Amino acid sequence: MGELFGAITYGIKLHRPYAQGSDGRLGNDFVEIKTISPFKGSDEVTIRLDRNFSKLLIVKIDEDFEVSGRMIDRKALPRSTEKFIRVSWESLDT
Repeated sequence: MGELFGAITYGIKLHRPYAQGSDGRLGNDFVEIKTISPFKGSDEVTIRLDRNFSKLLIVKIDEDFEVSGRMIDRKALPRSTEKFIRVSWESLDT
């Protein structure tokens, strides 16, 4: 659902299903899309840093099924030597 939101709202051209590296392309940028559903226990997503993307779109669906998104540059993510990082919705103040 997050990928569809990104395609409609941001104009992201989605890759074919099961493509490796990123979820879509926006201009010259590869975009990774993560979704926070109302059934998830927290407002955090796990990001794989070994994937090929330059922008991150986090899509949040609330309890009333209202959808919103926040896009950030990969450069703005916390630095880490780990393969995964966790990013919270609240840390993406826009």
